[in-house]
Amino acid sequence: MAIGVKLVNKEEASPEVKQIFEQIEKQMGFVPPTMRAMANKPEYLKLFLQKSQVAMGPGKIDSKTKLFVALTVSILNNCEMCITAYTKKLKEAGVTDEEIVELLSVIDLMSGLNHFNNGLMIKPTE
Repeated sequence: MAIGVKLVNKEEASPEVKQIFEQIEKQMGFVPPTMRAMANKPEYLKLFLQKSQVAMGPGKIDSKTKLFVALTVSILNNCEMCITAYTKKLKEAGVTDEEIVELLSVIDLMSGLNHFNNGLMIKPTE
């Protein structure tokens, strides 16, 4: 559900958006609400998907690490949709509960340290 914009359904989508939705369904099994909202501006949806393929596709960083980064950013931005999606993807990639809790312990440690340093305005010495 989205507040403020209509979520485009496949049945009412333009032929261009229907084609994009079909590609998304092949990859994900469904069209997430976020992408259905983006479909109100098809050019942006296409750009987002291209960026996703470049950023999350093959590269120097392995896919599991990219998913850990995506989950970390989602947690820090408090995005329930993305936390759910990336936790599921990590589980599908074979990540254990222990590994996810370890990631959260690093996020907790570094967030606390960052707040401490920011609150006291501690500056780097080198």
